[in-house]
Amino acid sequence: MAVALELKKVSKVFQKDREIVRAVDDVSMTVAPGEMVTFLGPSGCGKTTTLRMVAGFEIPSAGVISIDGRDITNVPVNRRDIGFVFQNYALFPHMSVFENVAYGLRVKGDRGEEVRRKVREGLDLVGLGKAEKRFPNQLSGGEQQRVALARVLVLQPRVLLMDEPLSNLDAKLRIHMRTEIRRIQKHLDVTCLYVTHDQGEALTMSDRIMVMHGGKVEQIGTPLEIYSDPSSLFVADFIGQANILHGDVLEVSGKTLSIALPGITAKVRAVKDASFVKGDQAAVVVRPENLLPAEGEGIAGTILTATFLGGRMEYEVALEGGQTVLSFDPFLPGKRRWTEGENLRLAFDPAVAVALPA
Repeated sequence: MAVALELKKVSKVFQKDREIVRAVDDVSMTVAPGEMVTFLGPSGCGKTTTLRMVAGFEIPSAGVISIDGRDITNVPVNRRDIGFVFQNYALFPHMSVFENVAYGLRVKGDRGEEVRRKVREGLDLVGLGKAEKRFPNQLSGGEQQRVALARVLVLQPRVLLMDEPLSNLDAKLRIHMRTEIRRIQKHLDVTCLYVTHDQGEALTMSDRIMVMHGGKVEQIGTPLEIYSDPSSLFVADFIGQANILHGDVLEVSGKTLSIALPGITAKVRAVKDASFVKGDQAAVVVRPENLLPAEGEGIAGTILTATFLGGRMEYEVALEGGQTVLSFDPFLPGKRRWTEGENLRLAFDPAVAVALPA
């Protein structure tokens, strides 16, 4: 596989109040040309620090960063051929849209008609071809974000870095803009690193996701792999919503485990790279959309809350052992709806569950 960007054992150590903090701890990854990789994780997990080291705003305490095989670990920011889109857009308020987008080109040495052509192409690409004479305070948040994106794209960077670029937008505009950013990124075939703490953003925009926790990489994989085959309980719980049911392994047959759960015995596949023996404790990850009310056998529970959300009913259910789980039941006219206080049984298709070491 051709490699556009590579991080080898990259770490960043800060000193904070006489205490040593490992903000990024031994991160290694490769990014293919034209690939979009999202760094996902909770606040303080190291994702923005990792991005800033790739940009050159922070120098790694250890490790090597290379672009197209060239070591850029200690290369100044302005010589890395990288574009950075900030969370706060960082537009010049006293300059028109045209001048904001042209600024970087002029710094690079472009002049006259060349600048005009590139700015117009950039603004057309982000759908703002008619806004070049307006000023930032005359634009909506989404339009300002597009200008910030155009300003970086006209420079044709080898790698595009984006740090929570949609966090200042309302929910509906975020969904529209993430589709737009992905469309532009694919159209230009630009290699992109994208930082977010929003799972929906990561799942819909990425070729691959790097989940981080405590400065370390928990898992790197496609959105489908991360969602259906989480490599740790942290990833399972952080990506989407997960019910984690604990039980004893009764039998092991290849990658299939027979597990005693409250009220049922289920045959569940083991997560990749995990090995189990009879008697082990296992944690079975079942997504709420797969844990549904059932007739006959199932896990017994009592409805705590029943919430109608348009396309589905969302049930919070207390199991007999005291654990609380979620069930997302698709809503169809005429289908039975459960109410608070009712007893029911829940079942799941073992094919959509996965067992991790407890």
